[in-house]
Formats: sequence, structure tokens, C-alpha cells
Amino acid sequence: MNKRILITFGFVLVFALGAYGLFYIEGRPEPVLDEQHFNEEVHTYKADDLNSGCAGEDKIFCAIERTVKCTMAPEFEGCDKKYVPSFVLGKTKDVVRPTEMSFKIIKIKPIIGEKDIAVYTQSDCDTMWFGLCKGTVVYSLSPKGDGWAVTNIYALE
Repeated sequence: MNKRILITFGFVLVFALGAYGLFYIEGRPEPVLDEQHFNEEVHTYKADDLNSGCAGEDKIFCAIERTVKCTMAPEFEGCDKKYVPSFVLGKTKDVVRPTEMSFKIIKIKPIIGEKDIAVYTQSDCDTMWFGLCKGTVVYSLSPKGDGWAVTNIYALE
């Protein structure tokens, strides 16, 4: 009798774990996009020669470009806390803002379980702005309306 109960319990447990796994996989959000690699085009900007609007059609590119422009000139058109991290717009006396910046997008990776993405860039600038514009700089983006907003920036060594 005990063997039958144990076997029945084992069968029910295996079935329950299988059903849970199936529902978990079905309910898990899909990444926004697969990892992508981009061309080697370097985009360069100067604070005294910034143009309004976006130089590209891609909404991800435009979000990065807006953040670069706001880093150099926080009073520039489109610089809003809804679209760039608030520290980008902050005024600090001791930190010199870059007057020239360049970047190229290396790859875009989805953040698993989220709708956010990480955009890896190879960047350069003419000053050390919190260490966030030289080398590999990663921009975290979240969907915002019909475009993207940069929510955070960090650098990799």
C-alpha cells in the first residue's frame, strides 16, 4: 500500500513540475530583440556645432545621440529627464563637460526578462566626464512611447 502511494505521489510530482515548467516558459517575456552587431561608423559631435533632431532613422541610435548631445549641452533641445539620466542634465562646478564626443555602436543586447536593452559603444571625448565617455560605454535603454529613453550609463574597463 505504501509503495502505491509513493509511486502515485512521485507521478503527480513529476507531472506538476512539468506543467509548472511549461507555464513558466510560456509566460516568460521574450527579449525585445536578439543581440545585434552594427557597422563600424563613428559618429562625432562638437558642442558648438550641434544640430537639432537626429542624424539617423534608428530610434535606438537617436536615443544614444540625444544623450551625447545632452552630455555636452544640457540646455540643448530635447534634453529632458524623461529621455536621459538626470545626472546628465545636472550642473556640477568641478566637472568639465566634454566639448567633443564620438561613438560607434558595437552591439545591442536584450536584458533577459525585461523589455530593456543594453547598447555597447566604443566612445571617446576630450575630457574625463565621470569616466563615462572614453572606452567601452554601455547605455541602458527602456522603451518610451514610440522610441527609447536612456536610463543609465556605465563604462567597462
